[in-house]
Amino acid sequence: METSKGISWLNDTETILRFIKKLIYELPELEDQVTVLKEGDLLFSQGEPLDFMYLILEGNIQLTRTQPDDTEVVLITLGAGSFAGLIAFTTGEPTLTSARITQKGLALKMRPQQFEQYLNDHPRLKHPLQQLMLNNMIQRYKSNLRLQTKTHALSKQLNKERNDLKVAYKKLEDTHQMLVHQEKMATLGELVAGFAHEVNNPASALMRAAENLVEIYAEFENNHYSYRLFKIGLHSEPTDSNTQRERMHLIEKKYPWVHERSSVRKLAQMPDEALDLIDKHRKKGELNSLVNHFEAGKMIHNIRIASQRIINLVKSLKSYSRQDQNKEELADIREGIRDTILVLSNRLKFVDVELELDNIPKTCANMGDLNQVWTNIIVNACDAMNGEGKITIKTEAKDRFIIVTISDSGPGISEDILPKIFEPNFTTKNNSADFGLGLGLAISHEIIGQAGGTIKAHNTEEGGAEFTISIPVRNDC
Repeated sequence: METSKGISWLNDTETILRFIKKLIYELPELEDQVTVLKEGDLLFSQGEPLDFMYLILEGNIQLTRTQPDDTEVVLITLGAGSFAGLIAFTTGEPTLTSARITQKGLALKMRPQQFEQYLNDHPRLKHPLQQLMLNNMIQRYKSNLRLQTKTHALSKQLNKERNDLKVAYKKLEDTHQMLVHQEKMATLGELVAGFAHEVNNPASALMRAAENLVEIYAEFENNHYSYRLFKIGLHSEPTDSNTQRERMHLIEKKYPWVHERSSVRKLAQMPDEALDLIDKHRKKGELNSLVNHFEAGKMIHNIRIASQRIINLVKSLKSYSRQDQNKEELADIREGIRDTILVLSNRLKFVDVELELDNIPKTCANMGDLNQVWTNIIVNACDAMNGEGKITIKTEAKDRFIIVTISDSGPGISEDILPKIFEPNFTTKNNSADFGLGLGLAISHEIIGQAGGTIKAHNTEEGGAEFTISIPVRNDC
């Protein structure tokens, strides 16, 4: 067996197997250990102690492993020249796999004691068996390396797909938020349209009634003192509380016979020009009548102001919601900021709003969406300041970008949550102020991003929060 060629033939599994099979049939004690492999039979089960090791002479055996979820994974199929149960046979521990015959054949069945005995009693068998076991170990090692390489590649692919899934989920979530936002804005637009129709009619009626009253008074001669009192009242301006109190003291001294508090108050609201006319043309018992001419003009003046304010508010609401067009338009962003301030006037009742709106170029943008951004930030600021304080809004043009800065005099945003305020559904409280408004700032971030801009937040040196929005100047809408 060991010729001048050395033992290089021992590296050939098929040659070794033929040599071992020849020895088996030459030695009766070995031939008695040959067992028939019947297709479908189970040689051993995972987790059981193993009493025998099998050298496959012919046929195939499939090794499988059952996972914790009871799924069965095929690990390897062993053919002629392979050992089944080699690891458990070597370590003495329960087998890690199950072995099922998938192709009929023959196998040499050995106990550990018999294996040692065969090696000692038959020196010619010792080296081939050892080399065959080594070849099996090498093949198992190579198979394990291939499996690890494949596992690494699959893990890498899985990580990529998981990251892609995260990105897709984020896009889906952002899209959902935008759809919710657009639905809200569409609903707001419909409500505003109905509101504008219902409010504009009575407001216009008030304006027409006021003008009719002015025309009625115009029938007096222009130099008639009654008409002159009416015209003074028509252009009167309100006085502050301190001035009102001072003038009431003077009226009480000037007209001591006027005892009704309401009459004193009305006279105190009249300018000196009107009082001079009353003193000049007053007759006994006509004081109240003369005052009423002035009051009539003043009331019509107030109707004009209130009606015009209603009309302006409705116009700003329509412009704010852009219910008549949900698309990009070439517009001045400052108009949307002013509309937002007017719409939020009730929230800003006790807030000092300082506008430093420098000249900026018009740009293509969805004004309704941008108005939602200004609303979210301004409402956040109001909440942070508990409804009192100062909000400063600035605009400037810089390097083909429009920069909008909105700052407040509130407590600022905690540094630990500052990076999270644009995340969806993130909201927290700081001194009873809600930063984030749930989806508000997340939607604002998405709106500015879709416009090709950026939105950032930081705390000022004075302690308040400041949002900086950068929007590119475009004219391609």
